[in-house]
Amino acid sequence: MPILFSAVAFQKTVLNKYATCDGNFGEILEEVLKKISNCNHKMTYSHGKYLFHYVIDCGYLFFCITDRLCQRSRAFLFLNEIKRRFETDKTNFTSTLAQQMYCYNEDTSKITIRNGELDEVNKIGVDSSDSILGEKLLLVNNENNLSYSAISYVDARPEKVVISFKESKRNILVAASLIVIGMTLMLLSPLSIPFVIVIFILYSIVR
Repeated sequence: MPILFSAVAFQKTVLNKYATCDGNFGEILEEVLKKISNCNHKMTYSHGKYLFHYVIDCGYLFFCITDRLCQRSRAFLFLNEIKRRFETDKTNFTSTLAQQMYCYNEDTSKITIRNGELDEVNKIGVDSSDSILGEKLLLVNNENNLSYSAISYVDARPEKVVISFKESKRNILVAASLIVIGMTLMLLSPLSIPFVIVIFILYSIVR
């Protein structure tokens, strides 16, 4: 019961869009933008096994395409949520669309329902898409394998790696000194070889 595609447009210009699978969603959206009125309203259009839902407010269109099994209430809760988020922060909004589509498709426990939102769904009209698309068909591929690749997890921080040149230089000097001492002991007394080996082992552990 997924939301397959969502978009935000202003008048006839598409601002942001995101699809969870392959399809000619962009073409469908362009046709919808040509035919619908810019006055404030909400609507659902039926198109075979899919539904188109949208909210128009002050010239802005908030649009999504779902399969027919997706409840209209969920679709309009989603549209209301992206409308609120768009009014608050428009930056990097494609990622916001992807995040909210993931939430409403995969993690419904995070859906917030505000007063009156469910009741208004019964007042939203439903019509056939023939009036806006004519004979144009929506083509969808891989709808059973949804992708949310536009999601960016801004809370993830790479670990900070500090490379100290001074520390590396000190290690090199210590190693060189140990080699000189070891070679000297070996030349003076072959019996000191085990002692040299122990020194190198201890240095490796401490480093």
